[in-house]
Amino acid sequence: MSKFIASIDIGTTNIKINLFNSDYQVVDMVKYPHLNINQDASVFEMDFEEIWENVLDGIKHLIIVNEVEQLEIILTTAMHSVQLINEDGTLSGAVLTWADTRGAEIIEQQSEEALANQYNRTGTPIHSMNPYFKLMSVYEKGMCVGSLKDLLFYQLTGEWVIDISNASSSGLLNLESLTWDAISLADIGLETSELPRIKAVDYNAKAMDALFNAEVSVTIGTTDGISSNYVFSDLDDVAVLSIGTSHAVRVINKQPQLNNLYQNFAYHIKKGQYLIGLPSNNGADVLSWTNKVFNSSFDELNRIAAQRPQTESVFIPHLNGERAPIWDEGATGNLFALTRVSSRESVLFSIILGMIFNIKHNVSALEEIADFSEIGLVGGVTELDAFPQLISDILGYKLYIPIMKNAETLGSIAVVKDVDLPSEYRVVKPRSNQNFDELYKKYLDRV
Repeated sequence: MSKFIASIDIGTTNIKINLFNSDYQVVDMVKYPHLNINQDASVFEMDFEEIWENVLDGIKHLIIVNEVEQLEIILTTAMHSVQLINEDGTLSGAVLTWADTRGAEIIEQQSEEALANQYNRTGTPIHSMNPYFKLMSVYEKGMCVGSLKDLLFYQLTGEWVIDISNASSSGLLNLESLTWDAISLADIGLETSELPRIKAVDYNAKAMDALFNAEVSVTIGTTDGISSNYVFSDLDDVAVLSIGTSHAVRVINKQPQLNNLYQNFAYHIKKGQYLIGLPSNNGADVLSWTNKVFNSSFDELNRIAAQRPQTESVFIPHLNGERAPIWDEGATGNLFALTRVSSRESVLFSIILGMIFNIKHNVSALEEIADFSEIGLVGGVTELDAFPQLISDILGYKLYIPIMKNAETLGSIAVVKDVDLPSEYRVVKPRSNQNFDELYKKYLDRV
């Protein structure tokens, strides 16, 4: 009997499910957008019931269409989600995502010493993305606290457990003991019994019989950031840059390397492996904003990235506030040094450069924390063919871009199976005749 793997990636905007055969080849895929997102200046919530219905529908569809008799589900979810659960087991409100800024007021009320201690114990940056601060703001005594990962695993198996990597990104895990942090829980008023049990990323349980007409098991899996890095597990000395709505640059390190100045995250994966990196609020969302404000299109931006018109303007892309590199919730975007010779094309190119300079700022910080010599690039921006070359020229690194669509789902398999799965890459090398140093210096002077 052939065994299939359904690798599920649940982000803040959509669900992607790739079906693999026993040779780790993709045989089918489905995708669902999140339609019930509640979003304003401070709120960013998702509907767990919508997500569960789509996950269930997607798995059933793949089983039926591909005549699957034996299936392993691997779950990957976005980091930092919070779902409050009432005493009677019903959900209280929606899923709070990393982009929800509730809890920011708690940070302002705490001393620098208390914040530093919290960061050093848990490895989770001091920011409203951190569930610890959200819970300090919204938690009510007697509630249980879940996340996308553990609630999905519970719906599938009946067991309430969370993987160590998602627990580590919750701001509630002690990095030394790898157990729920007693000080954090006491601050919130939480009991250990009100949180899921912590399991390794390869923990597997049988799916409930009533759900599927097939023999199905569920592996709890990991986080989206970790799965992105494991796409490149066959490469040495590589950092991974993911550019979606936001962006992040990450490495897998043997130690939880913490830097209080840069506020990098350090999340446990498995013994001797930690995800180290810097996250930004501003990635390709900057390009989407540009299209809305300037009535441009991704095709036009791609053309401008290829043409590279002369510009002296500087754009600061902090449209959504900012995490790394400046950690300022109130940061805003700004456009400097416009003159009467500035053109539509030069302004649009300045905006593109500002987005990439922000990435370079984080890459430069990561260089001081960890060693790497090349960069793996994932995200929708790779579909704009001129952008990878421009990114490579500005960062000064060779880029590896997976050929496989939704390659993160293969990374999830590599994590839980502890195997290196060779990938096919498009390689982009930096061109030595491209120099953006002067404009980048002007950018840094304005940040």
